[in-house]
Amino acid sequence: MVTMPVPRGFYVTSPYGPRWGTTHYGTDYGNGGSAGGKPVYAIKDGTVVQAGAASGFGQWIRVDHPASVGGNESVYGHVIPEVRAGQRVREGQRIGRINPDSRTNGGVVPHLHIEVFRYSWVPAARRVLGKTILDPQQVLKGARWPGESTPPAAKPKPKPKGGNMGTTYGVDVSSHQNGMSLKQAAREGVDFAIIRTTDGAYKDRVYQSHLADAEGAGLVTAAYHYLRNPSEGTSVAQQVQASLQVMGNKKRPMWIDVETNAGLHVDHIRACKREFERHGVRVIGAYSYVPYWEGRVAPREPDSHEFGKFWVAAYGRNPAGKPRNIYPGNNPRQWNYPLGNQKPSLWQFGSNAQVAGYSVDINAFRGTKEELRALFYGGGAKPTPAKPGKPQPQKGHDMTDFDQINRRYKSRVPGSKVTMTPLDMVRNIDAHAFIAKENTERLEKRVARMEAQLQNIANKLEGK
Repeated sequence: MVTMPVPRGFYVTSPYGPRWGTTHYGTDYGNGGSAGGKPVYAIKDGTVVQAGAASGFGQWIRVDHPASVGGNESVYGHVIPEVRAGQRVREGQRIGRINPDSRTNGGVVPHLHIEVFRYSWVPAARRVLGKTILDPQQVLKGARWPGESTPPAAKPKPKPKGGNMGTTYGVDVSSHQNGMSLKQAAREGVDFAIIRTTDGAYKDRVYQSHLADAEGAGLVTAAYHYLRNPSEGTSVAQQVQASLQVMGNKKRPMWIDVETNAGLHVDHIRACKREFERHGVRVIGAYSYVPYWEGRVAPREPDSHEFGKFWVAAYGRNPAGKPRNIYPGNNPRQWNYPLGNQKPSLWQFGSNAQVAGYSVDINAFRGTKEELRALFYGGGAKPTPAKPGKPQPQKGHDMTDFDQINRRYKSRVPGSKVTMTPLDMVRNIDAHAFIAKENTERLEKRVARMEAQLQNIANKLEGK
């Protein structure tokens, strides 16, 4: 038996495996921002090997577990130890507390980082995923919460009636899923796919093939760009240009992926959104996870409404299985946790969903497929087809109905090379109206002064 290292109510904020272009050798557990000072528990019986200062952790605790409980060594980082080296501990015993000082954990909100080694701790250069270092979530599968005698019994999930019961499932894919059949995913109940175009300026070579496969299967599609800090080597404009080159004439609405380990400034996200929109690409919103949005975007947590909708990543215990079987439901608090003053529209609730023979990131939308399409592409109902006998208007950059809010339209002034989005047009009209009002008021004051001067002259003439 094993026990969770944190109290009930905590969830996975960052899993084990590839992250931000490197490898995350452990699993992070948080509770939405108030984890500082919360207790940390030993996952199994063992002996404390080390408790104190550790590079990258502030302080850590290492516990060696004997063969009688399955072996391994567990490491607890970003903590304040409450045990000493050589001390024997029991499974579920409190051994420390989460350090509330974010300076000890990379500047993000307080959390527990746990690692599990097959035999004993080894430095990063000698770590091999699945061999020398294990996935903590797999070790903790079926674990009970501290203070509970048995793990909670899994409640049987009712079989959905009438489709997906108001929940639409989708995957996000990249070159890591090259070869995955999205047609098969559709047959298994997946209704949408969000496809990577770029990571910084790195161009995803399978965007076009994924897109064709997804849309051939009837999936609603969108794209995403992994935004890198310019300090990592490429400007925001260069990154967007790379994304545009990948999409070519297959531009799709865009999510901006905000999670690079270098951190970001809110102006980087603004510039990315502005640059995509300048080239006619609709930006749906931003993707991130709780500790990052709250602690890694300078100068402080930004209001997410500025960027559109919010797509949050929060995995909880991140079980493996079919999407419908592992989905926590439409009522967990993650749906009601605001990031940047906005509750999420999309929830990436796991990374171990089994779809079309692949283990993939899985997402949920509370609504129908058509409502999701409206979220991605804007508007409500589908365009009404033209009546028979009347040709459908051909829409171009000089169209008069301005039905694409992010498209730039040519000026109607002969010889003008100015282009403008409808939103820019409204802003310019407002600005010119304000300037005209001010000019009119100034003119009225000048006329009044001139009238007064003329009246004075007339009075003097009459007095002579």
